[in-house]
Amino acid sequence: MELRPYDGPLLDGDRPPADLLALLAARDILIEVRTADPPRVVLGVPHHAALGVDRIAERRPEGGRVADENAVLYALVALQHLAALGVVGQLVVAAHATDHDPNKLPTSPYCRRILASGADLLIECHGAGRRAPHDLELSAGRNHVADPLRFGGALARALGPGFHLAAQRVPGASGAVLMDARGAGTGGSVLRFPALRTRSLSSAGERGMAALHLEAKPRFRTRGDGSPSVTASGHRLGRALATAAAQYLDAGTSAA
Repeated sequence: MELRPYDGPLLDGDRPPADLLALLAARDILIEVRTADPPRVVLGVPHHAALGVDRIAERRPEGGRVADENAVLYALVALQHLAALGVVGQLVVAAHATDHDPNKLPTSPYCRRILASGADLLIECHGAGRRAPHDLELSAGRNHVADPLRFGGALARALGPGFHLAAQRVPGASGAVLMDARGAGTGGSVLRFPALRTRSLSSAGERGMAALHLEAKPRFRTRGDGSPSVTASGHRLGRALATAAAQYLDAGTSAA
């Protein structure tokens, strides 16, 4: 994948500017946005695809995987809000990889870039389907540096009411806790997307980097009219993600 640095504006109102939209609609490029060096938070979007594209990695022998359509939008809001909070961030987007699954392959350009960032915290931004059991699922996969339950509580508080968030109870397992708007657990659940085979997360942990995996349903990524614009829920999620990340860094990233 060709590396394409981007240093322009992230959003023009609700929409990425035209030059960024063109990059996000391309195939087999790695888009990197840095606000300064070194970043404290790196936001990764390994399965991004443009609106209307439902599969990526289609050249793999097994036939590819489902795309995370428009997943970059809430990540752009998060990066913008991190800067407003004084937190140095970086965004790495694998735009429609055609022959590999970027976060499952440690030698992929995507993995190499995020692991070389030197950040304290990696947050991977994904998109779940409409039938996913939870609006949002948060996991650390097998990254034992991160504390998904603590981050999930901070994210739930920043989001406020109206969302169904499940956070992984402990790294390495599928069990989860449902969170209310106070960040308190309301019951148990099971993650559909525990990211237990996601090598970017485990490789980050081997380097001492806390890493988290967020799955978000279409309401956070796509509008009914098909425009490439951030939804109201996407704005809310991006801001909450940045707020939770800043609080998590202030408290220390290591799991108890």
